Amino acid sequence: MKTRIALLFLSATLLLACSSDNDGENGGNDNSLIGTWSFTELIVDDADGEIKLANEVIQVLISQGCDILSFEFKSDQTMQAEYRDFTQTGTDVNSGGTGLLIECPENAEITSSTWSLEGDQLTIVDNDGMSDTVTIKLYGDTLTVSAEIIDEDNLAGAEAVFQKN
Repeated sequence: MKTRIALLFLSATLLLACSSDNDGENGGNDNSLIGTWSFTELIVDDADGEIKLANEVIQVLISQGCDILSFEFKSDQTMQAEYRDFTQTGTDVNSGGTGLLIECPENAEITSSTWSLEGDQLTIVDNDGMSDTVTIKLYGDTLTVSAEIIDEDNLAGAEAVFQKN
């Protein structure tokens, strides 16, 4: 289950990193996708409950320099994703008693896939032959994708943002 969620999160992140637009963006040029992209923000409108808490945890981790999720798109059409295992994050109270202890997870998972980009449609194929195609947007060094790709049930209406390193 954790592997499936991680792969889904990875696919979603990849999609965010491979976006295109007509206002000076890459227009689907594969070369604009090549490089390393890091997750930097979850944009949520009218957030409440779990989404709001998840966004707050993400912002704390990013402000601490935690590389939560990153994708490296290579010119040979391969991609490597690295993501942190968050199963233990925020489960302990800090020693000062002022709230949850939120630390960057030490354990990272790395997966490899292949990718192709046709216009604004990014297709990722994992090692098991499972493919996902998503619509992406690219604004210079910023990638934005629907966060529903990460978690369809809990992130509906949210967007994930990635920055090129």
